[in-house]
Amino acid sequence: MAGFLILAQVSFATDIIIRKDSQSPPPQPMPNSVTIGDIPVTATIDNTDLTVYFDWAVGDAIVTVYNSANQVVSQQTVDTSSTLEVAMSLSNQSSGDYVVRISYGTTHLIGDFQIE
Repeated sequence: MAGFLILAQVSFATDIIIRKDSQSPPPQPMPNSVTIGDIPVTATIDNTDLTVYFDWAVGDAIVTVYNSANQVVSQQTVDTSSTLEVAMSLSNQSSGDYVVRISYGTTHLIGDFQIE
């Protein structure tokens, strides 16, 4: 009886905790239809692939990734009325700590993640 050994590389996306950026300007008054504290953005990192998801259209959003030296390593503008997801390959980046900042309108969000 011949035995088989099947190797598979399994990768799992890691959720990035997105929160309001404390370095942003003071929040503007929000319309009554938006619940304060709602953040319609989630993000994941899978190896070196960063994906940012929007729960609903927020207009044009800028997604910027910074390395630990606070240098911009990637940036994309996404029109969320056309797509609610933006994927960014960070395969040319070395392992370490990174920050993603997401800005739209008067909203500024931030999340920390690592590339291993």
